[in-house]
Amino acid sequence: MSGKCKSYLLLQLKRGLKLMPQVLIVTLLLALCAVLAGLMLSDLDEADGAKQKIEIGVVGDTKDTYLNIGLYALEHLDSSRFSVRLQTMEEQEARTALYAGRLTGYLVIPEDFVEGMVNGDHHPITYVTSTGATGFGTIVAEELASDISRLLLETENAIYGAQAFTRQYIDGVDPYDAGQALVERYMRLVLNRNRLFEVETIGTADSLSPEGYYLCGMAVAMLLLWGISCSPLISRRSNELCGILNANGLEGAGQILSEFAAFFLLMLFTLLCVMLLAGDALWQFGIRIPELSALKGENRLRFCLELIPVGAMLSALSFFLYELLPGTVGGILLQFLNAVAQGYLAGCFYPSSFLPEGMRMVGNILPAGVAMGLLKSGLGDRPVLWRLLSVLGYTILFLLLSAAVRRHRLRA
Repeated sequence: MSGKCKSYLLLQLKRGLKLMPQVLIVTLLLALCAVLAGLMLSDLDEADGAKQKIEIGVVGDTKDTYLNIGLYALEHLDSSRFSVRLQTMEEQEARTALYAGRLTGYLVIPEDFVEGMVNGDHHPITYVTSTGATGFGTIVAEELASDISRLLLETENAIYGAQAFTRQYIDGVDPYDAGQALVERYMRLVLNRNRLFEVETIGTADSLSPEGYYLCGMAVAMLLLWGISCSPLISRRSNELCGILNANGLEGAGQILSEFAAFFLLMLFTLLCVMLLAGDALWQFGIRIPELSALKGENRLRFCLELIPVGAMLSALSFFLYELLPGTVGGILLQFLNAVAQGYLAGCFYPSSFLPEGMRMVGNILPAGVAMGLLKSGLGDRPVLWRLLSVLGYTILFLLLSAAVRRHRLRA
């Protein structure tokens, strides 16, 4: 680095020091907004209908001992207890709760239902739901009611078939004892059906929990918006001063290098302050990031260090946008539009897996998408070398583009 370049760098650092309190305050406000947005999105994810218990009412003749045992098993012993809550109530109460939205639907059990099954008379159970209901809970409840009805019908046929077969072909065996044994065997199979499969909760995206995913998303979103806080440092550059510096031997590339170095160092300082305050705030409010807690000391440090190349890339992007549109108002507007567009396509605000495939592919190759990929890989403790190379490549590209724009402006 030449002497003129060093002198210009020192001048830029002095400007940055003067603006540091202002930049730090704006950055902390951005971090606070990012934390609040992350908590809101995480709460919305936890309140998703797919993660809530389905409330189903039970109406009618539920006094029979066997039926009560079955309902108790479904609600307390069977794996369905994690997704379904059964409430015994009167039909008028169930209808009122259904219209009020407190129930997904209710089952109407006819009188002498169990006695009818014993005698061979099939009395169907009626499932009542609101007209036009198409929510997740309604779909699951309808499937559940259909499966239970089919299970009861086929079980009843099997029991009577076993009794008839025993009565006709097996001497010395009570047909009713054989039917009862078959009922008990079916009950054990139904209640133990969860052994037939494994349930694995893979999280929001890339096997991350909602908290881990939104930690990465809000970090990238904050870094995308961070350039707005530095608008006084970057957007107020004088074209005349740049021309004078160029005439005195400090060309456009040297100017860009000095200005970006000061810009980047200011970003590192504010990022360090935010990380320290955010870590303490998360601990004080009892917010736990499962993936971050699972990382060992050196891996957790590596994840924090990965924020530096991500910050360098997004700082270089912000620097290039200010160079492309140097005016204060235009520069800030461009920074904001870039942050919103890239943040949305990269999945910072909502998992990108919900986007169409074309938009998802575009989001993955954008700088914000590359940054998200690096942070998610680091938080998941997976190899990240190629993602890191992509981040460094983008950083160099934006600096080269900034130098090219400065050179063109100096020649104009």
